[in-house]
Amino acid sequence: MGKIKMICVDLDGTLLCDDHQTIPAANLEAIREAAQAGVAVVPCTGRIFSRVPASVRAVPQLRYAIVINGAQVLDIWENKVLYSAYLPVETVLRAMDHFAPLQLMPEVYQDDRMLIQKDDLERLLKTGMERAHLEYMLHEERPVEDLRAHLLARPEGLCKLQFPYFESLAQRDAVRAELESWGGLKMSYSMERNLEINDENATKGQAIRALSKALGLGLDEVMAIGDGENDRDMLTTAGCSVAMGNAAPSIRVLAAHVTGGNEEGGVAMAIRAALRGGEDGWTG
Repeated sequence: MGKIKMICVDLDGTLLCDDHQTIPAANLEAIREAAQAGVAVVPCTGRIFSRVPASVRAVPQLRYAIVINGAQVLDIWENKVLYSAYLPVETVLRAMDHFAPLQLMPEVYQDDRMLIQKDDLERLLKTGMERAHLEYMLHEERPVEDLRAHLLARPEGLCKLQFPYFESLAQRDAVRAELESWGGLKMSYSMERNLEINDENATKGQAIRALSKALGLGLDEVMAIGDGENDRDMLTTAGCSVAMGNAAPSIRVLAAHVTGGNEEGGVAMAIRAALRGGEDGWTG
């Protein structure tokens, strides 16, 4: 392994504990060690930045972030968007209209907000979807009366369209297959029954390429650490790929290395192995 200068880290199931909020102490210490060595640690997530846990946003060493599955690369210190890959409003409206009979309760990510129509949020509350997502929508977001009208009036900067809950995985797979036939889109999952739709250039891998170029780094100087479906492109892009010990077998086979689990500070183990510049120590 060559010298690593940037380490891109997924959040849920990777940097964070299973509560999706807490960073293990070992991970925090390893981030500080990386900063002291001149190595940038970059959170990579499907979330909007305002929904990144406060525990992550409070880490002073974290300057850059890849958010919304790669739709934006942020310079947090300078409050700048370094890279963006937005969805055309025509595509978002087409998807909303086409699948309207299925009542999929669409959400649109724009301006660091998660937009949903008021009546759709009320329907969503009656489903079995992840409660943390619902709690955020209830307490941090104000639903819009007419999402379609809002998008027609404000068509710019559409980062992601999400169908947050499907009654069955078969229904989700059918919707995904139809959307893939349209071309120009990238699909991923972050919850058991959701579907996230981004522009084809909004991937964690493409975002890593953009940030590496902005920082004057080669991909061989980049490490990526992840555990889930939406980390595939990131792991195959970085010169050094690391799967978490808790990752699914389909993700583990993509990676050059496997580290410890998220609850045991697997990220810290990988960071420290990178700082040593060796092939040992991936699991402590």
